[in-house]
Amino acid sequence: MDLRELNYILIPRSNDTWEAWRKTRFGRLVNWLAAPVLSLTREGQVVAVATLVGGAAGVDVGGSHLYLVFAGLISLLLTAFALRRLARLDGIQVSVERPERVEAGLPATLTVVLHNPGPKPRFALRIHGPFLPWDGRWVGAPGAVAELPVGATVRVPLQVRFLCRGDRLIGRLTVVSVRPLGLAQGRPLRTEPVRVTVVPRRVNVPTPPPRPAGGSPGTARRQGLGAEQWAGVRPYRAGDRLRDLHARSWARLGEPMVRVFEAPQRALEQVLVVPQVRRPERETFDAALGISAALLHGVIGRDAIGTLEVLGADGGRSLAVGRGVAGLERALDRLATVAPQRASAGWPAPESGAQGSPLYVVFGGWSEGAGAFWLALRGARPGARAWVVSRDRREREAAAVLGVEALSLDQARAGQVL
Repeated sequence: MDLRELNYILIPRSNDTWEAWRKTRFGRLVNWLAAPVLSLTREGQVVAVATLVGGAAGVDVGGSHLYLVFAGLISLLLTAFALRRLARLDGIQVSVERPERVEAGLPATLTVVLHNPGPKPRFALRIHGPFLPWDGRWVGAPGAVAELPVGATVRVPLQVRFLCRGDRLIGRLTVVSVRPLGLAQGRPLRTEPVRVTVVPRRVNVPTPPPRPAGGSPGTARRQGLGAEQWAGVRPYRAGDRLRDLHARSWARLGEPMVRVFEAPQRALEQVLVVPQVRRPERETFDAALGISAALLHGVIGRDAIGTLEVLGADGGRSLAVGRGVAGLERALDRLATVAPQRASAGWPAPESGAQGSPLYVVFGGWSEGAGAFWLALRGARPGARAWVVSRDRREREAAAVLGVEALSLDQARAGQVL
């Protein structure tokens, strides 16, 4: 368990809960009562603290003149609060550009786009991100724009990092103006809620899986062009490319003939994730899914057809077929939402599948049931390979005896990103 989770033990784990709470009657009341404090900038909060200290020290007005300091500071705060209307951002257009997905532990860049259609320029703008759950961190200082002229468009990048995978609602980003005094901010301008998918971070496996020889039973034909081989000729049909016309065959047969190409075969490689664990543990389970992500990247990088299967608790399997970048993204989105399941007494019988295709099995945890399932699966699919991540040395030794490549959590974390 990450000790940082304890700091947020009473705080909702998702911004979905915050968004729902803000719309309740109690949430609106709290926001209204806290508006004077929330409207202060960081500089204004420092002045507010100094005001409280000066007020406490100047209680004895007969023996000290510190009450004059308190009076000056409180006047400055009240003036800044009264001038907040000058910092309104009426008419400013704001939107957010964000990536669809990001790997856990790596920063994601959110670009806030500001456009000022007029009628006057805007000054001293600041962009803030919402409060994040324990595994989320804003990287770097908040965004700032000194001036936004009339008709200008400004793009401000902000970076956020999440340590855990999943479908994340980051929330609404806020744009405010701190002019004229810089102690209080005007009415905030909020963006639409921003959502991003955090996929498992890839880790290196000890040895990269080999590519099977082409033409095996577990292959599938590729549709399309590129690296094609000439397979013969056939009569011309409407719609055929003119550059494929074969002059010699046309002259010999007396009718237009075109060359026929056969696309090479792509290997079919399967990745099976077994989420059944004896005791759920987030760190080791996410590291195992990182190995699955690395295997899928390797499969797609070898120009093969990759299939991702997740073993269900009832023996059913959810299937995502990947070919190219789009298929890889679908598979990674599936890995982002895989949840660990309690290992049950009965495990489903392994399927033989395509005998000629490589099979890579990633266990989310190790148990006696996992060992029995792996032995049966290896008997049905000779040549299959398996990985598991575990903190327990005895579990790793038991898995290694059965031919499973067992890694400790430190070994998995030490793996470099592919």
